[in-house]
Amino acid sequence: MSYTFKRVVVIGSGTMGGGIAAHAANAGLSVVLLDVAPKELTPEEEKKGLKLDSPAVRNRVVAASLERLKKSRPAAFFTPETAALVTAGNLEDDFDRVGEADWIVEAIVERLGPKRELMARVERARKPCSIVTSNTSGLPIASIAEGLSEDFRAHFLGTHFFNPPRYMKLLEVIPTPDISPEVVRFMTEFARRRLGKGVVLCKDTPNFIANRLGSVLGASTLGFVLENGYTVEEADAILSPLIGRPKTGLFRLQDLVGLDVSSSVGDNLYQLIPDDETREVLRNQNLGSLRTTQLERGRLGDKTGQGFYKKPPGGAKGDILSLDLETLEYRERREPDIPSMKEAQKIKSLPERVAFVLGQDDKAGRLARHAVYHTLGYASRRVPEITDHLINVDRAMRWGYSHELGPFELWDALGVRETLAAMEREGVSVAVWVGEMLDAGHETFYKQDGGSLSFYDPARRAYVTEARDEQHISLAHLKSSGRVARGNRGASLVDLGDGVACLEFHTKLNTLDADVVEMLRSSVEEVEGGDWRGLVIGNEAADFSVGANLAGGVSSLEEVERALRGTQDALSAVRFCSKPVVTAPAGRALGGGCEVALAGARAAAAAETYMGLVEVGVGLLPGAGGCKELVRRLVSPPMRAAGNADPVPFLQQALQTVATAKVSTSAAEARSLGYLGEGDLVVMNRDHLLAEAKRLVLELSDAGYAPPARGAKNCYAAGRDALAALRAGLYVMQQGGYMSEYDLHVSRKVAWVLCGGGVSSAQWVDEQYFLDLEREAFLSLCGEPKTLERIAHMLSTGKPLRN
Repeated sequence: MSYTFKRVVVIGSGTMGGGIAAHAANAGLSVVLLDVAPKELTPEEEKKGLKLDSPAVRNRVVAASLERLKKSRPAAFFTPETAALVTAGNLEDDFDRVGEADWIVEAIVERLGPKRELMARVERARKPCSIVTSNTSGLPIASIAEGLSEDFRAHFLGTHFFNPPRYMKLLEVIPTPDISPEVVRFMTEFARRRLGKGVVLCKDTPNFIANRLGSVLGASTLGFVLENGYTVEEADAILSPLIGRPKTGLFRLQDLVGLDVSSSVGDNLYQLIPDDETREVLRNQNLGSLRTTQLERGRLGDKTGQGFYKKPPGGAKGDILSLDLETLEYRERREPDIPSMKEAQKIKSLPERVAFVLGQDDKAGRLARHAVYHTLGYASRRVPEITDHLINVDRAMRWGYSHELGPFELWDALGVRETLAAMEREGVSVAVWVGEMLDAGHETFYKQDGGSLSFYDPARRAYVTEARDEQHISLAHLKSSGRVARGNRGASLVDLGDGVACLEFHTKLNTLDADVVEMLRSSVEEVEGGDWRGLVIGNEAADFSVGANLAGGVSSLEEVERALRGTQDALSAVRFCSKPVVTAPAGRALGGGCEVALAGARAAAAAETYMGLVEVGVGLLPGAGGCKELVRRLVSPPMRAAGNADPVPFLQQALQTVATAKVSTSAAEARSLGYLGEGDLVVMNRDHLLAEAKRLVLELSDAGYAPPARGAKNCYAAGRDALAALRAGLYVMQQGGYMSEYDLHVSRKVAWVLCGGGVSSAQWVDEQYFLDLEREAFLSLCGEPKTLERIAHMLSTGKPLRN
């Protein structure tokens, strides 16, 4: 049978239910969000004269959830307008909407009884072949649907999202023995393509994969910290990117999750895993005492404003207090004083850094050995209980807990045999199959053979090839296979196959320097002169490009002008390339990085793309085509469509975007800001981005792509009157305290460029005209003392200065 999702009902509007509803809306689905109908009025409702049967009262719970979602930071919705796709309702008046849904998601309280009662009700209301899923974080999936019809059970499975659903990549999909394989295949593909998730198939075991490891190992590590006299700062500093863990560390993560939630999960899990040899760590006496005290005092974490950290009311970030684990009172934060950590931070390679920390005979070494070795040992002992495939464990921990490497990947990186010996010395037990693997001469959990990845299967006692995602292009695999056409220290031109090349930046944060600019120029030259069909500009890093390398330094304005002119020329070569160039931004595309993304014939942007022309933050303005592109995209089309239109509203939009250094919170918002056009793609799954960009290049090539004509007068220069209007508005903003005097000075320069400089009356000009204006204004700001102060401050602190 063929399945498709158009309408979704989410039942339960709490943190997870609301987040799932928002992300389903982000995917373009129509969503109905349901929760309980209130049984009594609030004082505010009584004052308004509302009754219990008033719609505003009946849907109060969901309405409040939607308001929280609209205001949440980071944003739950791609754009404010996306929220309109979610309709509020309640479980009494609107339950018939379940019968209209293609996908019904349960996200209510984590208790088996209420979930089973709800599913019985859903079964009576749903249409045949609609898919029903539970977002339970650990209850047995099969038990939730026990006793229901065959058709219901064939279309019921677990879909465990991680919080926040929009941003966390992991989606654990938990089939039951009764599920239709076709439903599992459809749900997996839908989650990958439409929701952008990394899907891990799990067995129906308590807490599945990520939270099983996270709960048990978190409790184990917490117990070790309490028994060995660590401070919260020390623990969080050690269990951090220092050893490949996220910045949240141990205690900050507890505050984010909520102590009430983690305690409840631990208590429930203990009862569900009687045969788990490690479960007693969940009942650690010191841990239990700490949790009891914190819960009694209402210190649940972020939701109550205090947990293991506390931010005083009205306090700044630097005023955050830490919990003293001995007195259980708050005190000023203390930076850890562990010399080996400072040495470790100098080591860039994660395996080398972790190995260094593990070898230290100090607090850092002891805690790291406990955390790392017990993670590896426990992960090995849970295969095949929670999954048959160790790759699922690694993906779950990377995608769900933001570990840089999963347990078996890290074990490989450290050396399996050597690490096993170290674990045995520490008294950490390991699954028997690991020793059998080594005895058979298999020294690693993973093997790379060309472009194929294989992983060890303990049941088969052999390696199994990973099922390939045809939509994922790995630049690393292509480069290792000798597919680099040309390159230098800053970038490489990689052959993607089918006549499409990919220019990959690989400077720090993919900043733009002379090497990158040279590769932009020479890559266009290569593609135009060779047997290529087109070019993709993209990479697999966290950020597309954060802009120019300010740390490079310049010796004179002449050098700045030469570098800027070179960048303008390189991006013009991209813009006017005779073969299609598709840019593929993802993560941050800021300043010059944004200008690169704007230079292509089309863009294929990851949904989580944060684009912005942020140069005013360092006292400059976009100098490599950013202003020109906003004029071309925002101002010129309406002026060409209606020659007597007022250009000022469109110029104001462009000016506000640049002058406030507005950065989109999504690719969808980037479209509303003018950074992306209607012909550009938004790709939900970051892993599929390069393949989609390549596909777009081939489509443009097949359609007989013709580049824009150089010298065409396609940019509207509004002239002196429009400039006066913009500058008047800027003056009002400055007088109102919305910008400093120097902000005003820089913004007036931006307005001057956007309006076409000194032209006395409106006229059409070519793109080079605006590039020349950008370069002139940019250079005029480079020598300003306050601009130099802003640049120096950004380099030293990473934050903008308002001077």
